[in-house]
Amino acid sequence: MFSLRNAISTQFRYMSSRSNAVTVTLNTSKSVDSQSVVPKRRNNEVGITEDGGQKFVGFTYYPRFPGQEDPTYEPTKVLMVKRIRPLKHNPFWDKNILASLGLTGKLSDIAIVANTPINCAKLWQVKHLVQITPVTLPQGLPEDGDVSGARLQDNGELRFIPKLKSDTKMAESQPKPLESPDFMDGQTLKKHLRIKWLKPWN
Repeated sequence: MFSLRNAISTQFRYMSSRSNAVTVTLNTSKSVDSQSVVPKRRNNEVGITEDGGQKFVGFTYYPRFPGQEDPTYEPTKVLMVKRIRPLKHNPFWDKNILASLGLTGKLSDIAIVANTPINCAKLWQVKHLVQITPVTLPQGLPEDGDVSGARLQDNGELRFIPKLKSDTKMAESQPKPLESPDFMDGQTLKKHLRIKWLKPWN
């Protein structure tokens, strides 16, 4: 049978445990407030959203784990962009972005884009259509400033090969194509070849 004594004891016990819980929460909140430090913002970071995302210029980055920090990385100044998906069945705004980057031709065409916040925001909108590779300089820039013989590889490495350097004296001695009397542009050459194909006996 439930007695008044049991009811009073349980009530006081509940009140005591509740007061302890309140004091514990107050103490923990004070310790957290005293230890909380405003994190340092990274480059181009605008602020932090309510749902924990890091807001940058043009996009918002959501880390996989709360409080996750990326390792230190020095971004490259130039990016190599290559289109890997066709333009068909894509909205016009994606096509306009690719047209501004000069990637409306063949899939093998590449574009060299400066690594700026505006270009990164454009590439973020068409990231499902392009392949982005940072351009690196493993050999560094040449000391004499001669960038001839440079070759950009598929992995984004810009290497300087001495064998590819053209001889300036030989290039100056050779006649230019426009100055040669036998030079024909592509349209004129196609026209003459078409006429010879249609009338081979002439």
